[in-house]
Amino acid sequence: MATDGKQKLDHAVDKLEREVPGKARRFLEWARSDKARWVRIPLALLLIAVGLFLPYLPILGVEDIIIGLLLLSYDIPFLRKPMAAFVEWAVKLWRRIRR
Repeated sequence: MATDGKQKLDHAVDKLEREVPGKARRFLEWARSDKARWVRIPLALLLIAVGLFLPYLPILGVEDIIIGLLLLSYDIPFLRKPMAAFVEWAVKLWRRIRR
């Protein structure tokens, strides 16, 4: 069951990687790797905290909560399915807007 959520998340993030530019794609590839776990968890918690306490900043804001949850979902199984669904929705919305 846990692998089902991981597969869905991996599939959704694969779609996301195809939509983002080079540097963001490389960051996503690195962040998904097992060797990035010790950086991924503190970075995710930091992004969530910044998004909660400084939501009005133009570069660091509410969107950081989403990025933090996405990073954290690789290490917390119950977040995988909801984040996979959100990423799928966001990619579909992005493709619709881009057309």
